[in-house]
Amino acid sequence: MAILIAEPDDTEAQRIIAGLTANGFTCERIENGHLALARAAASEALVAEIALPGLPGLELAQQLREAGITTPLIFVSALCTPEHRVRGLEAGADDYLCKPFTLPELAARLRALIRRSRMPSRPLRFLLGDLVWEPDRRQVSRAGERLDLTTQEYALLSVLLERAGQVVSREAIALALWGAGKDRPDLRSPNAMDAQVRRLRAKVDGPFAQPLLHTFRGQGLMIEVR
Repeated sequence: MAILIAEPDDTEAQRIIAGLTANGFTCERIENGHLALARAAASEALVAEIALPGLPGLELAQQLREAGITTPLIFVSALCTPEHRVRGLEAGADDYLCKPFTLPELAARLRALIRRSRMPSRPLRFLLGDLVWEPDRRQVSRAGERLDLTTQEYALLSVLLERAGQVVSREAIALALWGAGKDRPDLRSPNAMDAQVRRLRAKVDGPFAQPLLHTFRGQGLMIEVR
């Protein structure tokens, strides 16, 4: 199956196709959202510009997911504020790359998404002590009390839960929170990340006797029951 490239700009489409072909992918290019909707189910993955003619990217993502089509979707766009990225991911995209991006990074992200899509479906509920994570519903509760998490808090907790019992590096945390775009904070100035961790810890651990979040100074963060 081919990677479907929904990119109206000829130069950018040819750049993406050349780069992915060099990385071992087969590509098919289309130019509007309606064709992307029609062909996505038969594709290995979909790389789509947000500003698509016919059916804009956000509507495309929503209609794909409402139809039960789970084809991995990466948005590529020059619209790269945190608000744009959040809207894209909440519409149903699996990833969001800011233009200009490098082709090796796009290829690596595609491989990761395709690899995950081929894995057996994960359970509807994950249990860690008295914490319950329901990824299909995007809900987390602890001791029967639902945790009211922001989008970034949920993204951070999700990457920790996916690797429960392992130290998650600050680099991986930054990628989960801000992606690889130009708005990403400098990791040498840790204030932004530390603030996110403090807010998450206040909600996950603050009201409860047993802490689940553990900091490894100079390494990262881990979630586990001790």
